[in-house]
Amino acid sequence: MTPSARLSGDDRRAQIIEAVTPAVLEHGGAITSRQLAEAAGVAEGTLFKAFGDKESLLTALTEHHMTNDDAVAEFTSDSLEELVATLVAVLVERMRFMFQLVVALGPIAQRVAEGRREAFDESKLWIAARFEPFESQLRVPPLVAAEVLRTLAWSAASGWGEHSAVSSVDDILQVLLHGIVRAETAPDPSAPQHPAVTTASAPGTQKA
Repeated sequence: MTPSARLSGDDRRAQIIEAVTPAVLEHGGAITSRQLAEAAGVAEGTLFKAFGDKESLLTALTEHHMTNDDAVAEFTSDSLEELVATLVAVLVERMRFMFQLVVALGPIAQRVAEGRREAFDESKLWIAARFEPFESQLRVPPLVAAEVLRTLAWSAASGWGEHSAVSSVDDILQVLLHGIVRAETAPDPSAPQHPAVTTASAPGTQKA
């Protein structure tokens, strides 16, 4: 769809970026100006007028997505379980997209990400703030809960380089809320059994 002439310059650039993002993820940095123009539904001259050149467009695209906070907009939760479920789902989806973007654009995305390291670190504080109303239900401080949640979401999103993810969103949710140990663990039948020592047979308890 051709961007409307009534849009502001920033809105027009944002619309182009959203339109070309799927093509960029598919072709990566090797995408041509012609492919970008076709994906945006505009002439190549329009792209050059809006962004200057291809690398500037790809840089602007990366900055747009790395500063787009729609996925982590503030929300309120009635329960800790609802909060964790929402945060995990949002963060895993967002981080997976970021990984795809970095893989697709390589040095361009890495350069933008490096410049936003401070903002990424601050995201832990934002998550911790969401935990604070439920602090009495936590075994750890809100900041620690935020760090653990973010770390698990990051590892699930990256998949540690495996072709298929091992951890699902529900897996992370269960670990965060209940841990990895069952509340009631059945006895291990292979473990050696020791007879209980009774008071009557214990040394020093027998009558002389």
